[in-house]
Amino acid sequence: MLGTRAIVSPLATGNTVVFKGSELSPRVMKALASVFHEAGLPDGVLNFITTNSSNAAAVTNAIISHPRVKKINFTGSTNVGRIIAKLAAEYLKPAVLELGGKAPAIVWKDADLDLAAGECAKGAFFFSGQICMSTERILIHKDVSSQFRQKLLASIDAMFPSERGELVLINEQAVAKSKHLLQDAVGKGAVLLRGTLDNNKEASSTRLRPSVVDHVKPDMDIYKIESFGPLVSLIDVNTEEEALRIANDTEYGLTSAIFTEDLRTGFRFANGIESGASHINHMTIHDDSVLPHGGVKSSGYGRFNGTVGLEEWLWTKSITWKN
Repeated sequence: MLGTRAIVSPLATGNTVVFKGSELSPRVMKALASVFHEAGLPDGVLNFITTNSSNAAAVTNAIISHPRVKKINFTGSTNVGRIIAKLAAEYLKPAVLELGGKAPAIVWKDADLDLAAGECAKGAFFFSGQICMSTERILIHKDVSSQFRQKLLASIDAMFPSERGELVLINEQAVAKSKHLLQDAVGKGAVLLRGTLDNNKEASSTRLRPSVVDHVKPDMDIYKIESFGPLVSLIDVNTEEEALRIANDTEYGLTSAIFTEDLRTGFRFANGIESGASHINHMTIHDDSVLPHGGVKSSGYGRFNGTVGLEEWLWTKSITWKN
């Protein structure tokens, strides 16, 4: 989906595209480009390139600095996004950036807890948590905290039974990062409701079981750092003000979710959360092709999808004449 949107909006508005695949998984994007080529797209309209990690910086610089490249689209980490933005600014080229996230889900006291548990489980663990929109923090009203925890764990167990309970991450480094976050949190007083700190209990060095961390506090790395893995934090809250303060206590602002049976409550939270999107009674992973999609704060700028996304790839030009 991320690769598709990088192609179709620029093409639909009359541009050609230089499409750089990820160094870690280039064949996915190569296959996507081949579909367009096999369908008869003329030579030179969609140009796919890739490189190894050691040459990525030089190749990226060459693309951005090339005079025929007029605008940049990057989806990836915030750290790399800052480098892309700096390079684009150096050459006075606009950019659309969708970067990291630390998406909160708020489960209010009047929520449908079965719905909330299922959506939060999907939001946290689809694609092994390797989505910038993944649910990373669940803020639960104390009146329903015990019930919700039981339903969340049951939903996770139903989604990932023991025979396929360990999720595959893209490489060993991703697993190591997640393990560090778990170890740091537990070492500072958090409780691991699901998962393990023992590396020997995982099926391989690139697998990690869905992990739920309770009693997460601000001094823990997992509170602020995007895991980009199958980890989710649980935090109890008492008031709307407290929920909004914690939801916004992050450099990121990509997406969010609110679970409540009162639409007025849902809209109050949605308006108060600093994010590019808020989804009431739906998981944080939601990228509708007709709705503008993008982030605020360190989650980037610019918008994909819909008419707003198409306008990103157009120049506005004023023409006047005198009769």
